[in-house]
This record gives sequence, structure tokens and C-alpha cells, in this order.
Amino acid sequence: MKHFDDGARSMYAMFLNNKGRVLYDTLIHRWTEEESFMIECDKRVLDQLQKHLKIYKLKRKVLIEDVNNELMLWALISSTLPEISDIKSTITVYNDPRLAELGSRVISPLNLQVSDIVKALGGDAIVEDDETGYRYLRYKLGVSEGAEDLPPGSSFPLEANCDYLHGVSFHKGCYIGQELTARVHHTGVVRKRIMPIKFNQQISENIDLNTVISASNNPKSNLGKLKAVMNDHGLGLIRVKEALDAKVICIDKYSAEPLKPSWWPMEAPKEIQKNE
Repeated sequence: MKHFDDGARSMYAMFLNNKGRVLYDTLIHRWTEEESFMIECDKRVLDQLQKHLKIYKLKRKVLIEDVNNELMLWALISSTLPEISDIKSTITVYNDPRLAELGSRVISPLNLQVSDIVKALGGDAIVEDDETGYRYLRYKLGVSEGAEDLPPGSSFPLEANCDYLHGVSFHKGCYIGQELTARVHHTGVVRKRIMPIKFNQQISENIDLNTVISASNNPKSNLGKLKAVMNDHGLGLIRVKEALDAKVICIDKYSAEPLKPSWWPMEAPKEIQKNE
């Protein structure tokens, strides 16, 4: 949370269980009042996250409130983000702290319509009034989000690219799940990661998630599992090196190409890192 002391308005963060697996992925925004923060999460895990926070606040004087029935969240994809001061006071805009390509988050009162949002933002703003276009954009970029992509307790934060998306600090104090996360980062190799998948045709969303992914030249291989799909793109938790070496992968009866996101940093070999 000290990132906010340095002027940050938003932060990407994950809450982990004691085995280092992701329970809830969130965006945390500095809210309207001093020492007040908005935690954005998948509405399907809202109650569980509230309980989780209340358990760990201990005796601190922290007030946790549910404002889900008061506010609406929008995705803003725009080449020019208007100045915050130009936005009417009832609307708050935050740059997405993960990737610039994900645009911004707009938080407004529940009673405002998409036309009101567009009018207030002006410019060439495209505001999604449903999740379809935004979700497809995420899949093309290779960004997982919410309980559908990351079922609670199923994935490790580095597998979900939390380190590449500015969602974990390796310099902060203790947190639940820290030991395994730090050990993998400092001494291990993250062999599996969430990656974008491009199918060679439109895919029915009825395909079973967690379907095993195999190399096209080795049908018995197990490179990972399908995590999400929409149209001709999807997400998979995949063995990175093996999938990229295979070039073509098979998922059920479909062929696809695993893609290495352009926003992934170039990693130095472990031998070089140790000699520095």
C-alpha cells in the first residue's frame, strides 16, 4: 500500500491463501476520502473477499463496506484519456495499472447510462456497456481476470503473470503466501504461465474448460489446460517453452497457436542472473 504514498492512484494486487495460491485478483484504487480505498473484484467472489478482509483486519479500526449496489464499473478504451479534472465530479477515472492497452476503469453512480458516460468523457472514448468486447481484448492480450479465469485456490500468482503485470512486490514485508511466491521468483523458473491462444477458427464457448492442451506433433503430451475461450481467442495455463517450441497445439478437436505476449519482459537466463 506504500505505492499510494508515492502518488499512485491504482494498484493491481492478489490475495493468496496460505499455500500461495490465488484466491482473489483485484484492482485497488485510492478513493475520494483520505485513507479510503476502493477494492475492485469479481462480483462472484465479493462476499468471500469481504469475509477474508474482516478476518485479517484484527483489531485495527478499519471499516469495510459493500458499495456494489451503488456504483457501476465501465471499461474505457481510448487513445486519449481526458484529464481527471475535466470529468464531472460523480465520475472517477483510473488508468489500468496492469497494461496501457487495457485502457482505464470508469466508476460511476449506478443510475448513469452509457450515453451519460460518453458525453462526460468526450473525445474518441469507446465505453463498453457489456463485458464482451473487453473480455475479448483481454484474451487477445493474454490477461486473466476474475474467478472464471482464475478459480479461487487453483493458480499461483506468477503463473497468472502477476509479476509481469506489476501486481507483486518482492521488497515488501510479510504477506500470506509470501514464502512460496518469493522462493519461486528468486530461485526457480516459472514453467507454466497464462498465455493467449489463437485458434484457426471460431470456437464454441461450450468447449470444456480445463481441457488438456497437447502438442500437435505429440497428441499424448500435456502442455497445460484451457482456461477461457471467446470466438477465435482464448487463455491457457501452458508450459511456456514446450508450447512455443511446438508452435501448433491441439485443444480437443481444434488446432491453435500459442502466442508470447509482446508485453512480457525479456528474461535473462538464470546462469546470467546468478553471475551478476
